[in-house]
Amino acid sequence: MGGDADNTTAASAYPSGGNNSLINLIHLGYRSLVAQLGDMLSSGEMSNSSSNGHDDHNKEVIRCYCLPCLKFGHGERGKSNVKTIFGLIFVPFFLLTFFLLDDFGRVVVRNMQLRQGPSGLMSNRDETGVIDFHLNRRTLKEFPGHSREVLLLSPSLAVQGRGASHSFEAMIKCPRGILFMFHGCGRYAASFFYSPQGRKMVELATEMGLGIVAFTKSEELGCWNWANDGDTVKKLAKKFILSRLSKACAGANGSDAVYPPMYAFGASSGGSFVGMLSSQMKQDPEDYAPFLFSAANIQIMAPNEHDHWDIPTVFTTMSGDTQTSKRVQDWVNKEMQVDKGPYKIITTSGRKPIHVDHFRKVFRDDLQMSDRISGSIHQDLSTQGVINSSTDEVIANPRFAKMSIWQKYDLLSRKEVANDSKHLDASDVHPFGVSKRLMRSLKKEELDDADSIWLIEELNVAWDEHEITAEGFEDVLDFFLETGSARLE
Repeated sequence: MGGDADNTTAASAYPSGGNNSLINLIHLGYRSLVAQLGDMLSSGEMSNSSSNGHDDHNKEVIRCYCLPCLKFGHGERGKSNVKTIFGLIFVPFFLLTFFLLDDFGRVVVRNMQLRQGPSGLMSNRDETGVIDFHLNRRTLKEFPGHSREVLLLSPSLAVQGRGASHSFEAMIKCPRGILFMFHGCGRYAASFFYSPQGRKMVELATEMGLGIVAFTKSEELGCWNWANDGDTVKKLAKKFILSRLSKACAGANGSDAVYPPMYAFGASSGGSFVGMLSSQMKQDPEDYAPFLFSAANIQIMAPNEHDHWDIPTVFTTMSGDTQTSKRVQDWVNKEMQVDKGPYKIITTSGRKPIHVDHFRKVFRDDLQMSDRISGSIHQDLSTQGVINSSTDEVIANPRFAKMSIWQKYDLLSRKEVANDSKHLDASDVHPFGVSKRLMRSLKKEELDDADSIWLIEELNVAWDEHEITAEGFEDVLDFFLETGSARLE
């Protein structure tokens, strides 16, 4: 018997010979734990060992060298200790697993909603609900002597899943297209982002996935001048495309970029400038590439007679400007016979009334423009003889009307009202339709402009003679995507 005991096999967590791999160590640790738990939970351990002494010689002795092998005690005390340890370790682990699975489930549900397609794409909003444009101002330079400030807006959309309240920001790395925008005489490029009509157009464009590039003029409150602006815009636009879009729109595995289509919008003097650019692009496309328009929208301006192009173009004219409308129609008739280019003419619906709730609807996203303030503006316009109190129609051309109504509602006046009120905070006052983030991006002269353009532009649009307009712009964007995308194929 003594000799048999000497031959008993002893297994260790770290045996002197054999495989010391991680799997082997885990296996031995597990066997140690099972042996120790079996030993401490057996109430008749001593009697069993005496009656089965012979069998013990054939058992493999497992020594405990690992942390889980702990002595909790024997009998009922041991069982109680094991239950306590189990509760302290596994119950919190179970609860943690439950919460992790719940979060995982929410992510799965949201992804399923997105795979089904978003129920709507909307522009980002600030905490008060105002459309929030994240304007990026850059000064582009190109040797020798070309320098110009450019205003950039990348499409950044809030995505709302179907049938759910989940809303989050979706950044578009490579935009669906680029819309180059050129304003008219006496207007800042930045006003595209804060004037009533401009911000509506930008909102529609970004919701369609287009990036916005607005060039400033050599004289910002002047008009576009080909001698001062033509070559500069060409060189800086090419630099922007090659530097900013080449990486964002690179092909698979870093292959050459496939640039999105380039679209153009120009109003008044800006429309004439877009026509000049389009004509030059047709004459020398290699000199302009990759800055080549796929489609264009020219508003309230007829092309010069010596400008010719075959770029798909939408002309937007106002019904009150019969002279411009006739010149546009004559040019289109002539060019369609020569180049067979796809052209479209959109004419606005005519003069529009200014109802008591007009400005509340225009600035539906801005809580500052309440029904009370909108009604007060309407009353002031009627009192000063700008609109007919019975029909709400604009009586005379607002461009020549001497009025100071906007000053009653400018930043300074409304901040004074807020300071005198116990329920208003002056720091929350900003120009109508301008978010706090956009406000930080604007220069002082642009903020001053935003303080009045909200009224002046709307009255000009109502008069329907010569003003930038968002009327029909959805049709313009559809035209862009249909004809411009097909042009690239």
